[in-house]
Amino acid sequence: MKPTVSLRLSLSCLVVFLAAGPRRPRENDRYAEVVQQILDAWKTADVVCLGEDHGRKYDSDLRLALVRHSAFPRVVRVIVVESVNPVHQALLDRFILDGTTMSREELAVVWRDASGAEVWESPIYEDFLRAVQEVNARLLRDQRVRVLGGDSPIDWQSIKRPEDLVPLVNRGGNIRNIIAEQVLNQHLKGLAIYGASHCDKVGGGFPGDLAGTYEAARMWSIEPFFGADGARKAKELFGFGSRPAYTVITGTERAATPAAGLLLVAPRFTMGDVLDATVFHGDVPDSVVRADLTVLNAKYGIEFRRRRVLIDSALALWRRR
Repeated sequence: MKPTVSLRLSLSCLVVFLAAGPRRPRENDRYAEVVQQILDAWKTADVVCLGEDHGRKYDSDLRLALVRHSAFPRVVRVIVVESVNPVHQALLDRFILDGTTMSREELAVVWRDASGAEVWESPIYEDFLRAVQEVNARLLRDQRVRVLGGDSPIDWQSIKRPEDLVPLVNRGGNIRNIIAEQVLNQHLKGLAIYGASHCDKVGGGFPGDLAGTYEAARMWSIEPFFGADGARKAKELFGFGSRPAYTVITGTERAATPAAGLLLVAPRFTMGDVLDATVFHGDVPDSVVRADLTVLNAKYGIEFRRRRVLIDSALALWRRR
């Protein structure tokens, strides 16, 4: 190659690099140390519950980094997600395990039939399902990670009266049963992704509900600090820097720290009462990825109003039982 041609190519590459600007760090890079520490939790635990504040971008970034880590599918066999109704498990298996191509509208029924569909309409929950599918596409079929619907199994097409819904409105009980029957009893290594309160070891979280039946060590609860105020207080209290940090609570002096102001729990609880480890997302502003509800309301508005009436009536009947 002539020197002038080589020089032109070098200058062209430099122009492209400068135009692109500095490389934006991916969530995989930002959370590398935290992810490794979470992976270590499965050395002793069978189920790791990774709690989230619904819609929060940094919780989403963390779980994407976790499932994209090369070691994840070698460690974890099943992921249970709050955002999916298990009635649609067959469709979800086709997407996640078989790698079937689906548009957003084809896939959306799995979260639009789940409790709190307005929350799950946020694109971060679809992003997570697609990330798992992408990870599985690089693996042999028997090595792929399965995703299980972790919400109440309500077939809305068959629910016509509140009485039909009564056996299914105990959502905490339904979550407990899924974790017990689909993960713990099967002796699988599982990741559970729920709103943080469902990961609590007290107050109705499934680790607390199941602690009398299964060894507590089989379940490991990880939660973020609650909101911007909780993160700010945690930074001052624990001396966090600007980077994300994972902090073990169980078995340490931090277990005696009052949880008030750090977690969304009753003031009487300590950090050790509630969880096993925490995640600090770094010195970054709180960010929520909200759903565009235009399509959802136009297509499902009448149906969602019907469901709300049925749920309210069914809950009233259930409480009188």
